[in-house]
Amino acid sequence: MRARSLWLGSCLMIGMAGCGSEADDGGQVMLPAPPPTDVPSMVDQPMPGPVDAPDMTGLAGGAAPTVTEPGMDSTVDDQVDEPSEPPCTEPSLELEGMMYSPGGTVLPRGCEPFHPTTNNPYAVRCIDAWPWYATDFPGDEFCILPPEPGKGIQYGVHPQGKQWYEQASAGDMSGYDGLATEWTMEMGEEETRNYHTGIDGDGFNYYRSYTRMRGGSHHMIVSAASPSGQQEIWEGSSPDFLATSLPGAQRPDENVPKSLDKPAEDAGLYGRMPSPSEITFNMHHFNATDGPILKEAWTNMWFEEDATIEIRPIFGLNFGQTSGLAVQPGETVDLHYSWDIRSSMRLVMLFGHRHAWTTSFSAWLDKPDGEQEILYQSFDWFDEPTYRYDSITQNPVPNYETLIDGASSGLKMLNPGETLHFNCHIEYTEERAASEGAPSPTQNGTLRFANEAFTAEMCILFGSTTGGSLLSPSASSSPLPDFARE
Repeated sequence: MRARSLWLGSCLMIGMAGCGSEADDGGQVMLPAPPPTDVPSMVDQPMPGPVDAPDMTGLAGGAAPTVTEPGMDSTVDDQVDEPSEPPCTEPSLELEGMMYSPGGTVLPRGCEPFHPTTNNPYAVRCIDAWPWYATDFPGDEFCILPPEPGKGIQYGVHPQGKQWYEQASAGDMSGYDGLATEWTMEMGEEETRNYHTGIDGDGFNYYRSYTRMRGGSHHMIVSAASPSGQQEIWEGSSPDFLATSLPGAQRPDENVPKSLDKPAEDAGLYGRMPSPSEITFNMHHFNATDGPILKEAWTNMWFEEDATIEIRPIFGLNFGQTSGLAVQPGETVDLHYSWDIRSSMRLVMLFGHRHAWTTSFSAWLDKPDGEQEILYQSFDWFDEPTYRYDSITQNPVPNYETLIDGASSGLKMLNPGETLHFNCHIEYTEERAASEGAPSPTQNGTLRFANEAFTAEMCILFGSTTGGSLLSPSASSSPLPDFARE
């Protein structure tokens, strides 16, 4: 168990509806203010980049560091200079004043490697193109320019509403001044709210999607339904389980695909945006910093003509959990669920959702020959990963002994006769409370199912497949492997 002091938690979703139950009164509560010195800030800390594209910013094309041997005087005249590297000649985008993300293969900074967040022609950062884009809030680096007209659309959550792009692209930043309290979160606040916006025009198919949000929420469940009410407002607090799922995020940046090139096996993959659409962002915000944060998000969707294989959801919620979860102070509990695979399907993506009392979330495959393959494992509830399975993405190797998050890599097929398991190992103890800076279990009382970081829990596996859906798993009584009980 890693010792940290974390005061605020998460409910994580990406690309499909489904999270948990909240009250319809807006769900806002006040959490204790975090200690001033030892609380990590999701907003202030650099966010980890996708695992298959290490951030080499400042290294590519630069001079090698100087190494001085012990006893060597670096000022002597007879030292031999290292040969300098030739100047970079790779093409780069003309960034200053750019209005749209162009897509394509020319990188914003051609002499640096592709990075899906920081060097991506499908999601050019506002701070790289607009010298005037600066607000008083953390997270400006996650703002992205929309796709070129005719190639895709952008929608989002902004204080300016649908006028955000018109104003910000013209250098008018006044929409970020004097904001109402519904747009900001003060230190120690936690809430779950829905933001309603929408798009006009015909529906379309998409494959590439790039979602961004300012730090403070790594639960952004996004869904589309027929227009039914007022837009550009905050109201309610529960996700729409019956609506069409759209790409969301569990970190400030999420990218599909995670590579510039499209993996060969992704040919034909698509999702569908209905029309006309009211788009709802269900967001669980919390502020673990010592200053205000802003609730804002951007999504770029790129039109897709090669649309023959529709992505299907994994909705791994056992509904008995919603009414039956009741963990008592001092208890250690495993929530173990599974599906028996009855038809061949491709596993495209996985991510797990839980709160602060779950020390590990594991998903694995039992095969007929007795082999067990760890597909997904996460030990850090505060920064829960999403992993994709294709021929390009290289996921980190999980290690339950050293508590390293990770997943298997490569193209993954689920076959008849196999069983897909997942387990949440819950430690509702004083020791866990101390390590996470959480309230005492005795103070909390019975731990039930709800969307609350420290006073409730959930255990849900989400993701996507092709060729079939995985919905409503069964509770499993089969023995747990050691790696799932850490």
